[in-house]
Amino acid sequence: MTHDDYVPYMEYVYAIRKNLIARKVKMADLKHNSDINRINISDESARQKAEKRLTKYKMAQAILQEDSFD
Repeated sequence: MTHDDYVPYMEYVYAIRKNLIARKVKMADLKHNSDINRINISDESARQKAEKRLTKYKMAQAILQEDSFD
């Protein structure tokens, strides 16, 4: 799934969590993108970028798993 570059990523995640189908698709997408076997960490810079991305994905997963829809 993609989002508008003008919308901050976490705002996008909060918005899609209200739609059950989008929520399920995004969770599957995050799970796939978080697979460490897909991540190239050939050098320190790449490792840091991968860690930052994985942290972002974990935050998005936590948002999508929340029960309330503010």
